Amino acid sequence: MFICIKHGDNRQFLANINCSILLLTHYLRDKVGLHRTDPIDLCEENGTLKLIFLVKFPEDNASKFLTARGTYYVCKVERGTTGTKNEHSYRAFHPIIKFPPQDLLDSLRNQCEFLEKSRLRVLKSQDGKKPPTMESLLSSMANQVVGKSSGKSGAGLASGLDEEGLPRKATTATKARLEAIRKEKHR
Repeated sequence: MFICIKHGDNRQFLANINCSILLLTHYLRDKVGLHRTDPIDLCEENGTLKLIFLVKFPEDNASKFLTARGTYYVCKVERGTTGTKNEHSYRAFHPIIKFPPQDLLDSLRNQCEFLEKSRLRVLKSQDGKKPPTMESLLSSMANQVVGKSSGKSGAGLASGLDEEGLPRKATTATKARLEAIRKEKHR
């Protein structure tokens, strides 16, 4: 399962995609002469980005994201300046080819603008909202358990608790923590 990578001045090479995204990106950086920490992505010949630099689990197999026998360009991802409030912004995607076609550049620019707008929209929706901490989640779950066991809650199984008053699909550590909280409340 190989892909063709075009770069530089009409140069190309094959890359095996039966490996992790992390291994593939290290190999690609090395082959096209980029620094090991430079963020990169791949795009199809029409300019469609594959967004492999955003993959949550770099150990995922590259074949999940790339099509065997496909042809791709390596693109250097330009982000905001490190240490500034815009360090995570998307600035540009630069294909590592000598004379990129204008339609490829236009497509990459449009996708960059879309990614940046999406990033800003997510930041705006999170503005002023703190994600719940693990302690607050455990505390609220413990309150539900204590309320049910003392007869204060009539929600029962519909509240997400099992027959013992524990949250469904709770881990062993969570069950132990909740049991300790329950014992403290009954003292």
